[in-house]
Amino acid sequence: MRKTVYLVAAAAAVLSLAGCQMDKQSPDYSKIYANAIVTVKHTPEGIFYLQLDDQTTVKPSNIEKSPFGDKQVRALTNMTLTDEKPSSEGSSVVFDKSAEINWIDSVRTKAVVPSYGSESEDDSKYGNDPVDIIGNWVTVLEDGYLTLAFCALWGNPAYAHEINLVSGVDPDDPYTLELKHNARGDSYYVNPIRATGIVAFDLSSLPQTDGETVDLKIKYRPIYGPETIAVFKYCTGKTTEIGSTPDPDQLTKSLNIL
Repeated sequence: MRKTVYLVAAAAAVLSLAGCQMDKQSPDYSKIYANAIVTVKHTPEGIFYLQLDDQTTVKPSNIEKSPFGDKQVRALTNMTLTDEKPSSEGSSVVFDKSAEINWIDSVRTKAVVPSYGSESEDDSKYGNDPVDIIGNWVTVLEDGYLTLAFCALWGNPAYAHEINLVSGVDPDDPYTLELKHNARGDSYYVNPIRATGIVAFDLSSLPQTDGETVDLKIKYRPIYGPETIAVFKYCTGKTTEIGSTPDPDQLTKSLNIL
């Protein structure tokens, strides 16, 4: 099923509303851009909440139900933390903070996929088109997910490309994976569009590290240059890598990602 990842859809909606204001007040630009990336979760009792990092849970004060149904997904959000102490009554999860959700938009969230046993077979199945990992604030390893900001070449922005994280590419190291990009026939060789996107991968299929910190190596073929390896410090159940200062200019495209 096709999935559209809207990186600036919420921001565009806010800008449109701001443009229609008749009182000539300046819009609150602090609420236009995402200020957090979270995991959308439910308690065993079905109570909707957000996991801000591995230690911090957030109970929305103005939304009772997840806009994504019962799915657990990563999401970009703009939220305002409040001084209100959230009630954890009826919940087996203790909520740490309360927040008003100004907007929230899901990130394409996928499971890690297995290697087909050889580089040629993986290229045939998952593609071998170039892709870059962007070291901005949304590239983060936390809460059992590797969330990546990436850059790739599109010929037609309406085409759906496929991004996968492949395990089993190194029989001797289960923590070596490969980021694969499949343009699915989109011709980006003439006047290519250099587009950015965000994708999150559930790492629960990887072996537990049993409290040890290991190198999680992500191989990828960049747009320019030879194969590159991005290394993250990974310990199951801990945040071991964080991104840098938010850069709104990186969130520039709405991409179709499978």
